[in-house]
Amino acid sequence: MTTPRADAVSAAVTDAVLAVPGVACLRPGLRGLLNAAVRRPGAVRVGLDATGSVRALHIEIVARSQYRTADVARAVRTAAAGAAAAPPTAVKVTVTGIV
Repeated sequence: MTTPRADAVSAAVTDAVLAVPGVACLRPGLRGLLNAAVRRPGAVRVGLDATGSVRALHIEIVARSQYRTADVARAVRTAAAGAAAAPPTAVKVTVTGIV
C-alpha cells in the first residue's frame, strides 16, 4: 500500500533521476522483481516515517557505458536526495545494468 505522499516523492525522484547524465532508465533488479508479489514493484521505493518525512529511498538504475558508473550513481544519489528533501545517507542507489 502506498500513500499520496510516497507517490508524490516517487514521481519527483523519478524525474530528477532520469535527468542525470549517464542514466539510461530506471529498472528494478532481480530482487525487486521477485518481491513484486509481496510489495509494490518499482525502481524507486520510498520509505516514510510517522511524520511523512523520507527515511529511506532505494533507486535502481541502468547506467550508460560511456559514463563512469560510480559517478553516475553519486549524481543520482545527490539528485534524488534533493528531490525527496532527504539526507543523502537515506538514499541507496543500485545499478542493475549497463548499456
